[in-house]
Amino acid sequence: MSAQRPIDLVHLEKYVVGDDALRNEILSIFSDQARLLNGQFDIAQTDEGWRNTAHALKGASRGVGAWALGDLCEEAESLIGQVSGKGEKRAAILTLIRDQISTVVAEAGRLCEAA
Repeated sequence: MSAQRPIDLVHLEKYVVGDDALRNEILSIFSDQARLLNGQFDIAQTDEGWRNTAHALKGASRGVGAWALGDLCEEAESLIGQVSGKGEKRAAILTLIRDQISTVVAEAGRLCEAA
C-alpha cells in the first residue's frame, strides 16, 4: 500500500501490465463512477442507500488502489442503524470522502494526461 499517493500505482499496474490506454480507461471509468456516487451521497439517505453508496465507492476505490478513499468508505458503511450522533458523524465522514474523491480524481486526471 502506498501512503504517498492517492492511487497506488503498483496495485493498478497488476491489472494494466504497462498498457497506458487500459490504465487511462480504468481511471476514467473510476472517476466517472466516483463523481456519480459522490452526487448520490446524502446524510439523510436511508441506511440501505447510505451503505450501498459507501460500499460501491469502497469497491471502486480499492479496485484502483485508492486505499485512503476506500478506508473512509468502509468507515462510512458502519454509520447505519442506531448510531449516536449519526447525522453529525455522516456529515463529518462525507466531508472527508468528498475531499478524498477530489484528490483521487485529480490524480487520475494527471496520470491520464501524463501518458
